[in-house]
Amino acid sequence: MIRRVKDFVTLFNAFWYRDFPLSESHKINGSRAEWTTHIGNCVRSCADAMGFFTYFESGIRTDAIIKDNTGNDIAHLEWEWKEPLNDKVNEVQKLYSKKETAEFSVLFSYSRIDHHQENLDRIQEQWGNSANPLLALLVTFIQEKNGRRFRLLETYHFQNDQRKKIRSQPALPWEVRGSRWESIKQLQVT
Repeated sequence: MIRRVKDFVTLFNAFWYRDFPLSESHKINGSRAEWTTHIGNCVRSCADAMGFFTYFESGIRTDAIIKDNTGNDIAHLEWEWKEPLNDKVNEVQKLYSKKETAEFSVLFSYSRIDHHQENLDRIQEQWGNSANPLLALLVTFIQEKNGRRFRLLETYHFQNDQRKKIRSQPALPWEVRGSRWESIKQLQVT
């Protein structure tokens, strides 16, 4: 895995908790717009920390492109609220069609726990045997009547018809043991 891919994974997973749009005691569910904004902020923070520029809604309707100071594409990024197994979701195909023009591609999406294997298989099927790396950051969730209950933020690396889970962490900051965000409720339960 190239250094910039590793750097992006580490930074994104760290920035995921920064300025998180929810609070266990105040606001437990977020809107699609809030998640889109949060993901964009995480992407911009990663690019800034890596010394690059972020362009939103660039190219052929790409959610974001990270570029270096000479205009070279470092990463193409897409995010989608619907699960990858949904036939109407075309983000992987969009990234695949432009894979040669960036060092790596990133898909951010959501995966219902009981559909998780199907979502991973669908991404792998669409990315195929490409030698170009695709990072898939998936928030697993349980569907509840009042919305999605997030569980984990999992990061996968797809390349050369191979899939590897490279990172997993709680999707909600107050479930991170030992962190400043850890829930008092969590501490009382354990």
